[in-house]
Amino acid sequence: MQKIISRSIQVGTVILGWALTPVIGEYLIDRTGQLTPLQLSFFRYFFASLVLFILLLFNTKNVFKKIFDSFINKWKIYLLASAICAGMPVLLFFSVKWTSASSASFLLNSNIILIPIFAFFFIREKISRWQTIGIMISFLGLFLVIFDKDLLTLFQLSKLNMLGNLLAFSSGIFWALYTIILKKYFSDEDPLLVTFLNLFIGSIFLAGFAFSIDLDYLQVNLSGWFLILLIAIVSTSLAYTFWLTLLKGLSSTKTGIIQAFVPIVSVILAIIFLDESISYIFGIGAVLIAGGIFFVERNFKEKGVS
Repeated sequence: MQKIISRSIQVGTVILGWALTPVIGEYLIDRTGQLTPLQLSFFRYFFASLVLFILLLFNTKNVFKKIFDSFINKWKIYLLASAICAGMPVLLFFSVKWTSASSASFLLNSNIILIPIFAFFFIREKISRWQTIGIMISFLGLFLVIFDKDLLTLFQLSKLNMLGNLLAFSSGIFWALYTIILKKYFSDEDPLLVTFLNLFIGSIFLAGFAFSIDLDYLQVNLSGWFLILLIAIVSTSLAYTFWLTLLKGLSSTKTGIIQAFVPIVSVILAIIFLDESISYIFGIGAVLIAGGIFFVERNFKEKGVS
């Protein structure tokens, strides 16, 4: 019973935490103008890395030596992974300036269908029949979500809305690449340590841009700082840590289903807190993306991979 409760808390935190990210991003960046996308990305990763460092201090012996040794042994890969990891929230938070949090969440979480494609090219994993079907279905859904209402007026496309959707999808591409790098180069490392280093190095990359451009834009009120800490602690530190735990304890099919729930919850939160509405085209596209994810993840069930 205790294990079920613990697992439920982990799943709930991952879904709610990741669903909150585009919603809070749109509120702080587009609705209230308290931060730039670069500044929000920096604060999210910097505060999250501090929390993870505290967790490492309590859970890892000789933590400083292990951090140093891990970085020295794979510093080139860490720099590459951190740069890609840092690019993901930047693209996501820029996207919500021009598109809805609902669209951004679905397009970001479509990274599941990209991972088999990148795995085929970078680590030579075969793409199964079910994955092929899922990828094709999801790409049709992506087309509908990206164009959404503009699909009916292709000659009067909103360029900024299209740009926002493409940035959100690019954020998903970055996350898929980051996942492949983790799988190829860090499978033998402590996940908590690897995540800490990537977030901390990523925050260093972001700091130079976040505070060298448009400093006057940083006008965060008390509720704004609360929301920043919320996505740093819940959406990043806790969600990332719980996600790594779930990956070890659940099959890939189940973790894929968990991630498929994230954009659904994002839509609900966006409707409640941002007064967003969705079109029937968006709804059809969202269903196709979720269905495609099911087919992609079914491959792992066939192989019995856990």
